[in-house]
Amino acid sequence: MTRAVRGIGGRRLAAVALLAGATAGGAVLGTVAARRGPATALQPSMLAAEAAPAASTSSSWYCPASPERAGAMTQLLLTNVARRAVWVHVQAVDAGGTQGQGTLRLEPHSETAVSPGRLVHGVWLASRVEVAGGAVSATELVDGRAGRAVAQCASEVSTRWYFATGSTRGGSTLDVTVSNPMHDLAVVDLSFVTASGSVAPAPFQGIVIEPGSLRVLTVGAYVQNQGSVAAVVVARSGAVVAGELQSYGSGGGEGVALTLGAPAASPRWVLPNVEDASGGTSELTVFNPSNQQERAVVEVRLPAGPVQPFTQELGPQSVWTLVTSEELRIATQEPYTVEVRATGRGVVVARLASGGRLGPAPWWANDIAATWLETSAAHQWMVASVPGLAQPAGSALAAQVRTAAPSTRSSLVVDNPSRHPVRVEVTWWSGSSTTSGTSHVRELRLPAMARTTLAMPAGLAVVRAGRPVAVMGDASPGGVVGVVGIPAVPLR
Repeated sequence: MTRAVRGIGGRRLAAVALLAGATAGGAVLGTVAARRGPATALQPSMLAAEAAPAASTSSSWYCPASPERAGAMTQLLLTNVARRAVWVHVQAVDAGGTQGQGTLRLEPHSETAVSPGRLVHGVWLASRVEVAGGAVSATELVDGRAGRAVAQCASEVSTRWYFATGSTRGGSTLDVTVSNPMHDLAVVDLSFVTASGSVAPAPFQGIVIEPGSLRVLTVGAYVQNQGSVAAVVVARSGAVVAGELQSYGSGGGEGVALTLGAPAASPRWVLPNVEDASGGTSELTVFNPSNQQERAVVEVRLPAGPVQPFTQELGPQSVWTLVTSEELRIATQEPYTVEVRATGRGVVVARLASGGRLGPAPWWANDIAATWLETSAAHQWMVASVPGLAQPAGSALAAQVRTAAPSTRSSLVVDNPSRHPVRVEVTWWSGSSTTSGTSHVRELRLPAMARTTLAMPAGLAVVRAGRPVAVMGDASPGGVVGVVGIPAVPLR
């Protein structure tokens, strides 16, 4: 079944120094002077997240704003796959402009969960992570009563951000967050494409965002009762980081999805870990944000082989929704890979999935779609160990990452989308987060157009391949696969 829609188209307080003793994840030492803002050039791969090489002297991450309120807690998951320890400086800002910051030491081959709410006591918090080195990634986790959601932080700022899916229907709430980590003023416009057409609400035009500040925009206040909402954030001046927080409540289920926007469209997307849960729903959204016609082809590769592709002509600034859970040619509860190809300038892809109504939370979450990489970044991927985080205590900034809870299914998926076999090496580390962990290595050979699923190790993992591969982790609860994805981060 398919659906197609078409449209036209603070105050700034002094930083709070944080001093604390050593914790399981590292010692909090206090504040350091902020560095100058980053370059705004995007990677050729069009990805918003890419870890710097281990030999780098410094690197930065910008995490989209997420809630810190009753029933929801935000964690930053910092992963270091380098052979040396690095110092990490974390700065958090709330929607009122209040800032707080702290510094910790991240040991080699280790992970740490950082709580921005220990730095600033706000309802919405955006974070900036400065690393004195490379081979470090930052991932954001929202955990609450409605479930949990994981999103990449951005290693680049951009003048444009695209979101393919969202909803303001029923009990659903859609918030777009825009933060400005640069030293220059930013002015942004927001527009939306829905089944009712294109809309650019006046209050969402010419929004001024001061350096180091954050704005949170509730879409449903002006785009009401829409089941499909694609969003575009454009900076007239400056460069920003944009994210979406979707709270679902329609149909008796509830859940949460945290999404980092796509800074550009891409002609090819790969989703390596898809499974339509029995009793749940799954839909793929393809958004054409350009002013030109696009022809999109969705290829589905089941373990038994590919099925007949799905094809759609997309008009300018339009959305195509493919409800995969209603397609007879796609089996239920059987893992598969989705690849989306576009013929023109490119599209933006997202997947929305839910477990069965009687399954565990979260009912809903966004899947992770990775743009196809023709650069060396696709040969190496970092994957964090997301499940089972310890709650930070007292004034400590960091907490040790624990292993997955028994009710959580954790796995690592590697997909070879090329027509040639590829050799893959998976390395993971286990042990204390305060010292370099014990390494484990597994080597395998992936045939052409094949995928494999590995039991997710207790610690962080690095995937290296002789050819570009797509990688994704899964931390879905109770055996419901593909609902909580762990985004893999390319490592240069």
